[in-house]
Amino acid sequence: MSASLVNCAACLRRAVQASSRSRSLAGILPVLPQTNRHYASVSPTSIERTDAPQNLVLEPVDSDVSKKKDFERLQRIVKKELQHMDDPWKIAQYVERALASDRFDEALLLTKTAGKDRQVVVAWNHLINYLLGKQQLKNAIKLYNDMKKRGQLPNVQTFTIIFRGCAQSQHPKLAVAEAVKHYNILLSDKRLQPNSIHMNAVLNVCARAGDLDSMFLIADTANESTRAPTPYTYTTILNALRHQALLSVDDITPEQQAANTQKAIDRAKTIWIEVIDKWRKAQLVIDEELVCSMGRVLLLAPNKEQKKEVLDLLYQTMSIPNLAKDAGMDAFQDTQMEKIAVTGAPKKVPSTRAVYAVPGRNTLALVLTALASSKLTTCGIKYWNLLVRYYGVIPDNDNWLRMFGMLKVAKASGHASSILSLMPDEYIDAKHYRIAMETCVRDNINPNAIENSSRVLDSMLERLPVPDLHTLRLYLRVALVSHFQFREKLKQSDEEDEEAAKRAEEQAKREYGLQITTALAHLWEPYKKVHYHYFKEKAKGKDSSTGALYNSQREVIALARHMFSAFNKVLNEKMLDEKDEKDLRVVGAKINREIQKFFSGREDREPNLRQSGREDTAEGSEEGSGEDKFSTEFRPSGDFVWDTSRKAEVEEERQPRRSWKGEEERRPRRSWGGDEERRPRRSWGAEEDRRPRRSWKGDEERRPRRSWGEDEERRPRRSWSNNRSSSSQR
Repeated sequence: MSASLVNCAACLRRAVQASSRSRSLAGILPVLPQTNRHYASVSPTSIERTDAPQNLVLEPVDSDVSKKKDFERLQRIVKKELQHMDDPWKIAQYVERALASDRFDEALLLTKTAGKDRQVVVAWNHLINYLLGKQQLKNAIKLYNDMKKRGQLPNVQTFTIIFRGCAQSQHPKLAVAEAVKHYNILLSDKRLQPNSIHMNAVLNVCARAGDLDSMFLIADTANESTRAPTPYTYTTILNALRHQALLSVDDITPEQQAANTQKAIDRAKTIWIEVIDKWRKAQLVIDEELVCSMGRVLLLAPNKEQKKEVLDLLYQTMSIPNLAKDAGMDAFQDTQMEKIAVTGAPKKVPSTRAVYAVPGRNTLALVLTALASSKLTTCGIKYWNLLVRYYGVIPDNDNWLRMFGMLKVAKASGHASSILSLMPDEYIDAKHYRIAMETCVRDNINPNAIENSSRVLDSMLERLPVPDLHTLRLYLRVALVSHFQFREKLKQSDEEDEEAAKRAEEQAKREYGLQITTALAHLWEPYKKVHYHYFKEKAKGKDSSTGALYNSQREVIALARHMFSAFNKVLNEKMLDEKDEKDLRVVGAKINREIQKFFSGREDREPNLRQSGREDTAEGSEEGSGEDKFSTEFRPSGDFVWDTSRKAEVEEERQPRRSWKGEEERRPRRSWGGDEERRPRRSWGAEEDRRPRRSWKGDEERRPRRSWGEDEERRPRRSWSNNRSSSSQR
């Protein structure tokens, strides 16, 4: 019976409900899952927990307690670490690793604890160097004083760290004061002797701060033994003189600035005499850095002849021949200098124990700068081949830029276009193509300038993934300004024969127009490429809303406007036949539509655009409001306008506004009568009181403001008498 009752779920449920009224079945039947849920109608009584927080407001934690807990934690860590470290070298290694992880408090506590029974100067040096690297000069000096109070004896490396840290400090005046003070303390120390490293470090501190007086006082402490001058000593002094001469001061005149520059050059030459004397006696080994520092001081001279002394300096110290004096000299005859930059073996000076300095990249940069500033650009290619091909100097990016800068000064567009193919891929950049194209612009008299600029453009399209926009505009500029040869052809024509002169003018004009249209044809594909890149490809990227992308798009439209201006120039000046102009109109209209599309939404992109800027934009957009509209009044950018049939009008010299001759006196701006002098506007004498501007009395008429003649009186502007009422009645 009981088994069947348990097996039947319905019978079991009725039995449980009936028996639950009388007694509990706990302990009689096992707990079975119920199919129906029953919810309580009365909320259960809450049990109050005494350990739960009564509010969510955190009580303030005492900072002293927190610091005490952190200090106790650090003590436990330090005590555990020192159980396994007895060697000062291991302690210094642990301190260095802790400082690398910015655990300064732990490293400081470990150093102080370990220093109670042993010398751990190296660990203290790491701590001082860490604070100096964090630009905490005062805390570093305090730590140095605390080190000495704890019986730790500083070594020579400690002072070197302090001096080098002072040189890197962002507070130069404080750094100079601390460096000079501790250097004087080191000089008077009987246990330690300052060496050349300490002296050079303090000189570097004074040079960076621009304190030349303190620098020369420190330089006077040099001797012939422990503090003997080194090449770095003279390099630091020469660089300090150059920087001080280049320092611009607002309250001095240009004459005083030139005098200061000449004074710096003279002081540098005096120091150089001492350098050469010690070098010839084999007491000093000069290096490339020292020679180049002296050479850059010589470049401060305003005279070109004085700048040429740099080439003599290189011949004196590096045995590099002066190709500017003897153009026919064979510079490749010295076999000892072959591949000297690769081997590094210096050449010996004849009849002495001294050796020449080994040239390098710094020397190449100095030579190119000196040649460009002294206008000796014809020797630039010779020096480049000598240093790079024969001496083995590998030029860096700065050398390549200086080379292009020198070619730009020389207007050597042919060399600039050919050197681009020699540049390594790791250095090639848009800046090199800009300088090369600027060289072609300067070399516009050369009939091969167009061909050279085309070579530059082809090289850029081949080596750069995206063409440079400024270089493309410069390429078009080359085609616009290279018109010298056409004007020369026109001058050589027979002026007496009008028909022949007219035919020559039309021919030259057509060749000039073909030159511009050919440049526009070469620019068409690069223009489409950059337009797609900045308006389609990059616009879909993540940085589509950045200002850099919008500026690039503005540069693309600037190129389009230059191209449209060139189209207008050819059409308005009728350089080509009508059948050739049809194709130009189609391309020009397409470019014009892109310009109009960009400027139509410019006010939304630039809400803070000035009113004048909007007016300029409107004027620029009206240049071709229709697809086939080319304004006849438009002349692009003030370039050359074809008008070679007549001479240019000579502008009359502007006359001065007033004559200031000694014989003629300055006349007044207005004439107040024949012999009558100009009277003051009002009389402010002591006897006469100031009258009101208007008289409101009934019997007194308003007096005129000024007297306009002897016989004629000025009629009042309004009559304030009784006639006013009569006039009003009318």
